[in-house]
Amino acid sequence: MLISKKKRASFKRVLWVFIPAVLVLVVGVGALDFYLAFRMTHPPRTQLYGSPRDFQVILQKPMWFDEKWRNSDSTQSVGWFLSRGKTGPVVILSHGYGSNRSELLTLAFELWKAGYHVLLYDMRGHGESPVKWSGLGTYEKDDLLSAIKFLKTKKTDSGQDLIDGRVGLYGVDMGGYISLVASSQNPAVKAVAVDSVYPDMGHFINHRLKTFIGTDSSTANVFVDSHWTSDLTDLALQLYLMRREDSAPAAESAAAVNASKLFLSANNTGAFELLTHDLYLQAKDPKTLVEVEHTRMDRLYDKASAEYDARIVAFFRDALALAAPEKPGPVARAK
Repeated sequence: MLISKKKRASFKRVLWVFIPAVLVLVVGVGALDFYLAFRMTHPPRTQLYGSPRDFQVILQKPMWFDEKWRNSDSTQSVGWFLSRGKTGPVVILSHGYGSNRSELLTLAFELWKAGYHVLLYDMRGHGESPVKWSGLGTYEKDDLLSAIKFLKTKKTDSGQDLIDGRVGLYGVDMGGYISLVASSQNPAVKAVAVDSVYPDMGHFINHRLKTFIGTDSSTANVFVDSHWTSDLTDLALQLYLMRREDSAPAAESAAAVNASKLFLSANNTGAFELLTHDLYLQAKDPKTLVEVEHTRMDRLYDKASAEYDARIVAFFRDALALAAPEKPGPVARAK
């Protein structure tokens, strides 16, 4: 009996030491996961460094407009609309995570010069978006679909539809992800160009975790790559955002959509290069893969920007061919 009491006493002491330690660990891991979820959904806002006013000599109002429209969850999106003033196709530009619409101004201008209407906007939690948080792709996909719906209401001065029913999408990393997913949910999308994209939100979350924690240490990599860390972080994100599961990850969309697809990657983008190549292999024809020296995951200048933009314009010229200008009829000659 005495030995039994001693064993019970020892067991209780172990429990009193062990249980608090486990609770501290659980609370600590939970707090870390919610902190990481907050960091991921609140990227640092970068200031717009330009606007269509920078092209004022050629691109004058009323050919460009500040626009606002309502999303499906009653939040608001803001952007610039570059109009051709007559019925034609439109290309919508979605910037990358941590960026803003001004990063795509030169591309927007080149597409406008080529004959397209162009919409560039700030994704939620970025730039001048009135929404304070990022949905990391799921909500942004719905926002992009809302933008397409908004553009369909545009009219010419004569009352005709400004958009001819054809839509092109372009996006960088998260912007590319939502462009592929949205293309599978709206048949008006006829062409999609994506830069450094990934197949599903899990890959993006894993990448951001490594960015926040740091990849120089092997301990950090083991922590990020472990299944329980990924599961806990995903749970924290779902609780934080009330996030719905992806109904059609980019990999499924790329494999199903008939729209023309352009994939761009570079060897300085780390895991994104391999992920983009894998998506290209899974994608349905017609598709093209282009290796570039620099992607728009970084800000491009001068020659690099011009060469990059020219590739995108060439793709849309093939995929969203513009109507040939009407030839003048024969001139009647006086007898």
